Order: sequence, then structure tokens, then C-alpha cells
Amino acid sequence: MKTIAVMNQKGGIGKTMTAATIAYLLGEEHGKKVLLIDADQQGNISMLYDAFEPTGIGMSELLEDHQSTGGTYSTEELIQKTPYENIDIIPANGYLMRTNMKLLSESENQVTRFKKAIVEVQQQYDYCIADCGLLMDMTVINVLVGADLVILPVKVGGFEIEAITQMEEQLEDLRKFNQNIRMKILMTMRQKNQTSIQVEQWLHESYNEECFKTVVRRSIVAEKSTIERVPLPEFSKNCIVTRDYRDVTAELLEEMEGQKWTLPEK
Repeated sequence: MKTIAVMNQKGGIGKTMTAATIAYLLGEEHGKKVLLIDADQQGNISMLYDAFEPTGIGMSELLEDHQSTGGTYSTEELIQKTPYENIDIIPANGYLMRTNMKLLSESENQVTRFKKAIVEVQQQYDYCIADCGLLMDMTVINVLVGADLVILPVKVGGFEIEAITQMEEQLEDLRKFNQNIRMKILMTMRQKNQTSIQVEQWLHESYNEECFKTVVRRSIVAEKSTIERVPLPEFSKNCIVTRDYRDVTAELLEEMEGQKWTLPEK
């Protein structure tokens, strides 16, 4: 199982949209078994996948009370089905705020709990996609320690240079726990203007292999899908943003599995 975290400490840049859409495309169009991880106390991706319960169990119990740290829960007990056959989820809610405070007070295993717990199901899934919160809190640190790749969505006007530099520094600090973690930048919400074109060019020139070739364009359709609380490709299969994320997912598969993939005709 390959674990991919979607993370940026700037809001409004399409973080949850990216995680939710890539997970959907991997599961529904590519036939991969996908485990979604909601590592954000807002629970937005849980809402998109019809798994949000304000008092339900999920990510908090995985980090606080898993059997690997002497607790009562197995990972499988915390996984929920979604409306999509190939996509399961470990949901989250506001209790993650309490979890972050509790982990800070622990004297051991503060940042390796997710990595240890997820081993239990690594043979059951092809991909684990984690939607991280905006803060570099204990939940997010746990996910990053267990991740193979961090996708960093950035947009024009989103303090993109600062976000990239900050993430690079933070990942360098985390390499003492996970030396193989790496980052890939994804430009989101691109508009057709000179500034966007210049930023896109700068990203590709400056980061090359650390940047997706595909850029994700902005569309009101994507925003409507979140209002309806359904994954974007389910809401609009062929809108421009879905098509862009389809290309992003193909890039991801080529990089992670070493082979190109073409969507078959139906």
C-alpha cells in the first residue's frame, strides 16, 4: 500500500478537493482499493464520503486507543464503508482537537502511532489517501511520518513560495522518522491570466520533477460539488476540473507504479 498525504497550511487552495477527487478516480476509474484517512478535525472529506458523525469513532481512536499502543481498537474496526465499492474511510470529527492535546502529553510513541496502526491493513489496499488539516498538529505529523508522498496544492495568490519553503523545511525535520518521504507540488485553481501562466512556468522551472505537469483549472462546478457534499467526479464526470484531476491521477500512477494508464472506453 502506498500512502499519500495531501497537505498545505494555507486554506482555500483545494486541499480536500484534491484528496477526495484523487481517491475517487483511483477507486472508481482505476479499480484500486483505496483507504481514505480524514486527518482534519473539520471532517470535510468524511462529509463528502457520507461518513461524518459528530460523536462517531475513527481517527481519534486510531491514534489514542489502538491495540498497537495497548488500546482496545484494531484498525479494521475503525474503517467504514463509503457509497463506493473500492473506497473505505477512517473518518474524523472535532474530537481530533482533544487527540492532539492528549498526544502532546504522552511520553512515548507520539508521532509513530498512525504508521504502526496502518500496517495492519496494508495488504488490503493499494492506496491510502490522507486529507490533512491546516495545522502541523500531532495528527498531521503522525500521518506524514507514515506517508510515502506529500501532495502540496498551491494556487496563485496563495503565498505559494512561502508554503513550498515551509513544507520543505518541515519535511526535512520529519526525515529522522521517515527518511523516504518526498513532496510533489500541484498547482490548483488556475485561471487564464498572465500571472497564473507566470507562476505555472516558475513552478515547473524551479521544481521540475517535484511538480505535477498537469495544472488544475478553476471552475464553479467544483465548488458546487462541495455544496452538494459529493466527490467532484460523481457530481460532474467531464467538467474541466475532473478532467484535470484525471490527468493528475494518471501522472501519479505512472510515478508510483511505473506504468502509463489510459482510461478504457465504455
